[in-house]
Order: sequence, then C-alpha cells, then structure tokens
Amino acid sequence: MLNKIKVTDDRLIEKVAALHRPFLNKLMRFLTFLGDQGKIWILIWALICYFKRSVYVGVSILASVLFAFVSSEVIIKRIVGRVRPCHKIDEENLVLKKIPKFYSFPSSHSATSFAMLTLSLLHCSLPTTLVILVLAIGISFSRFYLQAHYLTDVLCGIVIGIVCSLFMYKMIYTIFYTIDPALIK
Repeated sequence: MLNKIKVTDDRLIEKVAALHRPFLNKLMRFLTFLGDQGKIWILIWALICYFKRSVYVGVSILASVLFAFVSSEVIIKRIVGRVRPCHKIDEENLVLKKIPKFYSFPSSHSATSFAMLTLSLLHCSLPTTLVILVLAIGISFSRFYLQAHYLTDVLCGIVIGIVCSLFMYKMIYTIFYTIDPALIK
C-alpha cells in the first residue's frame, strides 16, 4: 500500500511539472512566499484581532496555527523523514528559487493554512473566510506545484491543520469558559 502511494505521488509530481509556465511559476512562488514563516497568517491574525477586539478569538487562532506548525514541522517531519521531491530533481528543472532544507511529510504550509481557515470558519465573516479559503488553497497547491511536497504531504498537512485547530479551539474555549464565560464573545 505504501509503495503504491509513493508510485502515485511520483507520477503526480511528473504531471504537475508538465503544467509549469513562467506566469504560473511566478504566481506559485509568490503564494509560497506568503505562507513562508506564516507571513500572511500573522498579518491576517493581527487584522482579525484588531477588528474583532476579542482576546478569545485572537488566542484561539494563534494557538491553533502554532499547534499545527509545531505538530507538522517540528514533530511529524522529523519522525517520518521523507525526502522532498525537489531534492530528486535536476537543478535546471527546479522552479523553486530556494530549496527547503528539511523533510517533506507533512506540508506545514498546508497545515497552518488550513488551521487558519478552520478557525476563520468558526470566528469570521463570510468575506474574510472566502479570502482565507482562496489563500489556503493557493498556498497548499503552490507547495505541490513547486515540487516542494508530494500531493500526500499537502493533503495530510490539510488534515493535520484542521484537526489541530479543532482541538485547540475546544481547549481554548474550555479554558476561557472556566475562567469567565463572558470572555467568550
């Protein structure tokens, strides 16, 4: 089963390479840049905190994104140790400008993006959530397109982000409700 997944991942990486075009390459590098170090999510988190004026919302979003990042980047990647597809590609065929140093599985860009999306579904307006949805999908797809991750890395990152955010949402809710139910608004 694991071998079949690896073969499918390799085939899909070859197929996505056929999609490469100069304009798409630039767009995907930009989307990945937005996800690097959570740049876009920090900015959006700050805007949500400013407009919502809710410590509960701010803490739940921040804790969820951080938990997704630590789970995917610090813990799971080091346990699994999967080599990135871009490490197997000739240098002249690479679209990425900066090759990531660490392992591939799971995609922490996808995990943090979908943690943010999940919390926006719980706390934010529809227009805000739609913007975050487009960014989350774009950033996640860019990791596959740029061959920084296999499709399974991205999909598992998405699942990890959703699970981590739901767990942290429930935990933060319980803590805040225990301290003072009025904090939850």
